[in-house]
Amino acid sequence: MALSRRVTDRLIERLGVADYEELLQALNVDMRRSGFDYGQPDGEPDTQGYARTMWGAHHREEDPGDGRPKFYLPFDENSTVDDVHANEWPDPDALDYSQVRSQCEKHYGTYATFGAPWSPFFHEVGWFIGQETFLIWMTTKPDVLKAIINHFVDYEVEVTRRFLEAADGMIDITYFGNDFGTQRALFISPKMWHEFIRAPLKRFFDVSHEFGCKVMKHSCGAIRSIIPHMIEDGVDILDPVQVAASGMELAGLVRDFGEKLCFHGGVDTQRTLPFGSAQDVRAEVRSYIELTRERGGYILCGSQDLIEDIPTDNILAMYDENTKGT
Repeated sequence: MALSRRVTDRLIERLGVADYEELLQALNVDMRRSGFDYGQPDGEPDTQGYARTMWGAHHREEDPGDGRPKFYLPFDENSTVDDVHANEWPDPDALDYSQVRSQCEKHYGTYATFGAPWSPFFHEVGWFIGQETFLIWMTTKPDVLKAIINHFVDYEVEVTRRFLEAADGMIDITYFGNDFGTQRALFISPKMWHEFIRAPLKRFFDVSHEFGCKVMKHSCGAIRSIIPHMIEDGVDILDPVQVAASGMELAGLVRDFGEKLCFHGGVDTQRTLPFGSAQDVRAEVRSYIELTRERGGYILCGSQDLIEDIPTDNILAMYDENTKGT
């Protein structure tokens, strides 16, 4: 269950519970997340005032008027694959994994435990070099872009491995980010997704399965065209099922992919939850329960995070109807 802070506070007050854990119990939520922060702090400023991020971008708080930019990257249009390899990439050894086990122990065996380093490398590389640059370099500098992606993924897959080692078998489901879809289609063409994203993404699924975990893959948007490939590569659960996006109606997904894929989400946060009545919400929840009752493979959740525009009564109706229906 993903809630904004204000929605969480509203629900805690309405139900008279003490904290988030008691809220989950009151709503009969049977999954618990163990996250892990894989970020690293910026380095100390150099003699020109530039601090270096974990990925190699340089920035400074103030411009002393020396004509240098406030921010610069290690790569530009003249960069080569060798330049990418020569960059100082972050070291997984710098992270502290000592609290992972105790975090997992709180819930393992009582609830389904899920989590992992979030690792949305498709976005992170775009934020790093600029989204426009990412899109251009897919055509003009594909080898350089692939090298950058691989270094991001090298780090994040190794952090994931160490996270799972530290969890010592107490993570049931790994959970990874990236949003590949808009409301109507993929952000990039299926051809480009296969060329730049598919193989790096599969590395997260492979390391998860090495540790006996199921894989839950997050992507908002209209991603039907790549669902068969994600199943083939090892995705077990699709999250959050943005049912208002093109081609993402749950009935069609269950019909076409339900034998091989579990669905987490689907209760419509774009239409039903914010604008419908509590009875509309209950009807949608019942329809999903009936749709998947015989075969299973459905975990109730919103089609995106539950945010402030959703009435509290509708959120409570969603969870109450799920409890009644199951």
